[in-house]
Amino acid sequence: MPLTTGQSFAGYTIVRLLGSGGMGEVYLAQHPRLPRRDALKLLPREWSADDEFRARFNREADLASTLWHPHIVGVHDRGEEDGQLWISMDFVDGLDAARLLADRYPAGMPPEDVVRIVSGVASALDHAHKQALLHRDVKPANIMLTHLDDKGEQRILLTDFGIARNINDISGLTKTNMTVGTVAYCAPEQLLGEDLDGRADQYALAATAYHLFCGSQLFHNSNPAVVISRHLNVPPPALADVRPALARFDPVLAVGLAKRPEDRFERCSDFVNALAEQLDSASASTPSTPTVSAPRATPSVDAEAGPSRRRRVAVAVTVAVLVGASISAAALLMRQSSHDQSARSTPTTAAPAASPVTFESMRDFVTSYYGELPAHPTDAWEKLDSQYQNQTGQREFVDFWATIQGDGSFGQPPRRQQRGC
Repeated sequence: MPLTTGQSFAGYTIVRLLGSGGMGEVYLAQHPRLPRRDALKLLPREWSADDEFRARFNREADLASTLWHPHIVGVHDRGEEDGQLWISMDFVDGLDAARLLADRYPAGMPPEDVVRIVSGVASALDHAHKQALLHRDVKPANIMLTHLDDKGEQRILLTDFGIARNINDISGLTKTNMTVGTVAYCAPEQLLGEDLDGRADQYALAATAYHLFCGSQLFHNSNPAVVISRHLNVPPPALADVRPALARFDPVLAVGLAKRPEDRFERCSDFVNALAEQLDSASASTPSTPTVSAPRATPSVDAEAGPSRRRRVAVAVTVAVLVGASISAAALLMRQSSHDQSARSTPTTAAPAASPVTFESMRDFVTSYYGELPAHPTDAWEKLDSQYQNQTGQREFVDFWATIQGDGSFGQPPRRQQRGC
């Protein structure tokens, strides 16, 4: 239950709720001693109950508190109160980029605004990377924009560094890792649980830039398994298809969104510098090609189709995410699928109350579903709820799973893929 105005927590006095979501709740709170108001973030209790996560959170919050940068929201304190972890940060009087996009620019921001925003974030990320700290959750909702001051200036700040992780302490795909990271912007290597460096944040920044440019996520879909599959296997959609005037940015985004880290820019600032070059060349009759020496050309689909580790474990990763981070999505599939089957078998009677969804029942559902794949896609299709079936289409579903080899490795991606926007 959310805290109420005037309530005390860890010595802070709650002023009001600023926002809430899967990452916890954020409050505006009065500092217990100083004449200052902070943003007080309370992490979900289930995370706080994990001893390993608690130790890592304390360690990384301490590291994040040492960061000082004009584009990073400062971390002041952290602790645990009544079995719940909390962290206090600078309060930013403004709104996040996701809200600005939804409220004012649903079809995409002006390109100069996008470049200005991601430039500030890139500077913050490069600074953190030099301190061996990764953010791992770069997205529009974590980019704060202050209201214009008396001089008409606006600050751009990257928040949530308190749940970042040390570069040397990132490996393995766990439920906590996937909960902390946002699938819509995750780099392929992060989804696969591979070792990460700053180029994983760069991928997320490029995915964020794409979202700001066109108003839609890179691989938008209500099913996280579909989003993950496309991050791993499908080339990024082109801005030219939805905002032709921004086609000049596509070559830069293609590098920042390369599937392999070694094919991306060396630093986040290199990525935004290339974007800025394209912005400056807007008056040119044809888009110029970014000229940076660090990344190689984005690999083609044919080059990526070979049996690599990334392809072989892709299916296993999707299952892991459905069981772990996307637990609610799997539960929803179970409930809706059960409801659909009941409706088809007894159309004139009320469906019985759904039995509680447990981890074991959800695990059995996911195991049964993927047990049909890739050999029997039609049988797997019948296990899905009607809403997902209507969104995907049986032919595309079957065609996609036809690209999966018997050993779980991917062949060519399906030819009929929806664009991200």
